[in-house]
Amino acid sequence: MKNRVPAFAALFALALPVHALAHGKAKPLIAPLVQNRAECTAPDTVTSTGRPACTTLAAVDQTCGLGHDGTGFIEAVVKDEGIKVKAVLKHLSETCNGAVLSVAFRVRTTTHCPSEHCTLADDDLVTTATCTVSNGKCTIRDTIPSGMPAGDHSGLQVLSCGIRNGQVQTFSCGMLVP
Repeated sequence: MKNRVPAFAALFALALPVHALAHGKAKPLIAPLVQNRAECTAPDTVTSTGRPACTTLAAVDQTCGLGHDGTGFIEAVVKDEGIKVKAVLKHLSETCNGAVLSVAFRVRTTTHCPSEHCTLADDDLVTTATCTVSNGKCTIRDTIPSGMPAGDHSGLQVLSCGIRNGQVQTFSCGMLVP
C-alpha cells in the first residue's frame, strides 16, 4: 500500500485545479516534467518490489532528453484571456540543443448547455509560442485560448500535459521519486 500514496497524491494534485475551477477559483496547476517513455505492454522483468516491468523501452524522443541533473516544470492558470502557461526546462541533453519545443495539454471541458451541464469532445491545446533549446535551457511563456468565455465556470479536466518536440511528446507531467 505504501507505493500507492504517491500515485494518489498525483491524481489529487491534478484533480484539485479542476475542482477549484468548477467553483470559480482558478488555482494554478504546477507539475514537474519527466522523460516520456513508451507504454510497457509486454513485461519481461520485475522491479525490486515485484511489479512487472519492461527492460527494453527507450525514451519516446531519441534526440532530446533530460541531461544529468535535468529538471523542468509546467505551470498553468486560467485567466480571463485564456490559460497562462509557463514552462521551464534546465540541463537538457546536448543533443536537445536546437530543438523547437512547445507546451501541449489534452483536455476535456465540461460547460453549460441550454438545459444542463455538457462535456465537449477532448481537445489538444498547444502553445503557439515555442523555444529553441540553447545551452540545455528552454523557457516558454504563452496564453492559450480556453475556448470558454470568462465567468463561464467551465471545468477543464487535464488528461495529459507535457512538452512536444514537433509532434513528439518528449516530456510529460509527472513526479520524480527520490
